[in-house]
Amino acid sequence: MNKENFLALLSNQLSGEIAPSDSAALAQAIENNEEYQRLATELHHYFEQHQTVEPKIDQLKQTWKMIEIAEAQGFKERFNYSALKQTRAYTTWLKVAAVLVLLIGAGVLGNHLLNRNAEQNFITLVATNEKTFKLLADGTKIWLNKKSTLRYNKTFGKQQREIFLEGEAYFDVAKNKEVPLFIHAGNIDIEVKGTAFNVNAYQGNPNIQVALIRGSIQVTNRLDQKHQVLLQPNQKLIFSKLSSKNDQFAVLPIAPELLLKETKWTSDTLTFQKEKLKDLALRLEKKYDLKIEVKSELLKEKRFSGTFTNETIQQALEALKLSYPLTYTISNKLVVIKD
Repeated sequence: MNKENFLALLSNQLSGEIAPSDSAALAQAIENNEEYQRLATELHHYFEQHQTVEPKIDQLKQTWKMIEIAEAQGFKERFNYSALKQTRAYTTWLKVAAVLVLLIGAGVLGNHLLNRNAEQNFITLVATNEKTFKLLADGTKIWLNKKSTLRYNKTFGKQQREIFLEGEAYFDVAKNKEVPLFIHAGNIDIEVKGTAFNVNAYQGNPNIQVALIRGSIQVTNRLDQKHQVLLQPNQKLIFSKLSSKNDQFAVLPIAPELLLKETKWTSDTLTFQKEKLKDLALRLEKKYDLKIEVKSELLKEKRFSGTFTNETIQQALEALKLSYPLTYTISNKLVVIKD
C-alpha cells in the first residue's frame, strides 16, 4: 500500500468512518511497515489525548496553504488529488490537517512523524540462526530468539524506552516508573514499568502471544485504543491477527510449570555480572553438563562479567582469560582451572 492510500485509510479510521474491508487492509499495512506503525501509533496516541480539540479556522487555512506550497514545489507528483478523492476524504483530511498543525506547534511532528531518517534514531538487533542476548543501558535484559529482529531507541532509558519487535523475545525490564517501556509487536502495544515476560510475534504466525512471569503489563490493540487488557502473573494473552472483531484478545491462566516451557528457549543463555568464579563455575557446570574444579582460593574470589549463549566450554574459558590470565585443562567431563 502506498503512503497516500495509507494516510487516507488512517484518516478514515481516526474519524470513525472506515469500512470493515478498509480496516483489514489498514491493519495489514501497519503490521508489514515499521514507518506506518510509527505514524499510526503517534496519531492514535495524539487523538486519544485530544479527542475534543476543535482547531481554529485560520490554523486550518494555514495548513492548506502549506500543502499548496508543497504541491507547487513538486509534492503534487507524489500525490494525485482527484476531485473524487477530495470529496470523499475532505472531512477526514481536514481532521488530520488540524492534528498536524497542533503537532507542528508542539514540535512533535518534526521529531516523530515526518522524520525521513527515523531509523537512524534506533539501534537494530538481529538474531538469525543463533539466539542473542542484550543488556540495555538502563539494566533491561533482552533474550532474542532465532530469526527475530528488535529495534530500540538510541537514548533508551533517559527520556524514552521504546522497542519494536518482530519474532520472539524474553524481557526482564528494569523498573523505572518515570520512563515506562513501550513494546510494539504487530498491532499490539505493551506498556511496561518493570516486569518479566515473553512475547512471541513472528510475522508468519496467526497469533501474537504474551506470557507474563512477574509484575503486570497493559496490552493495547493499536487499531482500537479502547481495547486494553491488564495482564497478571501466570497469565497468557493470545491476540488474533486474523479476527476483525472485538474478541481479538484471549487471556488464559497458565500453570507455572507450563510457563517455564514458554521461556525454556532462553535457558541456553548464561548472563553474569561481577560474579565470583566459584559461583560462576556452578552455573557453567549446569550449562555444559560437566564438572569444574578451581584449584586456587584466590582465583575463586575473582569476579567476572559477561554473557555466554552459543559458545562451547572452551570458547567460554578463553573469554574468561581475557579478563584474568587463568589456565585450564579439559579432560572428558572434567575442567580444571588454575592461576
